[in-house]
Amino acid sequence: MLLSRASNKTSTSSSAPLMVLTPVGQQVVFIEQISSPTSMGLFYLEAEMAISDELQEFCVLECSGCKQKKRTKDRKDFHCPKCNRKTTLLPRCIFQIDLTDGTATVTTSISGELGEKLLSMTAEDIFDITCAKRQSLHVNHVHEMLSNKLFQIQLRKSSWGTSNNTQATYSIISYMEKQHTSPTTIDRNSKKIRPLEISEMEVTETTTAAGSSNATLKFEPPTPTKKL
Repeated sequence: MLLSRASNKTSTSSSAPLMVLTPVGQQVVFIEQISSPTSMGLFYLEAEMAISDELQEFCVLECSGCKQKKRTKDRKDFHCPKCNRKTTLLPRCIFQIDLTDGTATVTTSISGELGEKLLSMTAEDIFDITCAKRQSLHVNHVHEMLSNKLFQIQLRKSSWGTSNNTQATYSIISYMEKQHTSPTTIDRNSKKIRPLEISEMEVTETTTAAGSSNATLKFEPPTPTKKL
C-alpha cells in the first residue's frame, strides 16, 4: 500500500498531538537489537520515519463489533460469524512506514488515530479516495514533514503463526519528534574590547597636494612610549 496526497479534509479527532513520552530511565535500543526472533515486547527507539510504499492502501474495513478486518471494499451490512449478528463495516486507517537508525531499517505498521494524525486525514477520507473513488493518496506533505527529522518511538514487536512458521510484526504505539536544543552559555569572564577615548587619539591635520583648504581629520592611535 502507498500514500500519495492528503485531502483538504482534516482529522475530526482531537487537535491535541498523540504522543507518549519515553518513560524516565527507559533504555533506548537500536533496531538491530530487536531483530532477534526471541526479542518480543515493547521497545523504545530513536529513528527516522519514511513512507517508502506509496501504492499501498491506507485503510481497511473492519467489523464495528469485534474489529476483525475483512478482505472487502464493500461497506454493506453483513453477518459477522464472530459476533454472530448483522453488523456494519467501518474503515480503519492502517499503513506501513519504515523506521531507520544507524544500525538497520525495519518496516512497521501505524494505525488508528495515530495514522490519521500523520496523514492529516480521517479514515473516512482515505476510504472515500482509495476505495470509493479508486484514486491514489498523495503524501508529499508527509514526506516533507518527516524529512531530516529524528523521532522518539514506542514500538511493539509481536509474533504470530504456527510452530513451524512464526512471523514477527512491528506496530508503532506512539511517536514524537525529538527536539534538538543547543544550550547557549555566556562567558561572563570574557574580555570586552574597550573603544578608544578621544584623549587617547592623536589628531593630525592633512591637506591635499594642491593646497586645498578642505582639510580632513585623521585619527591615529598614539604610539606607545618606550620605557627606559
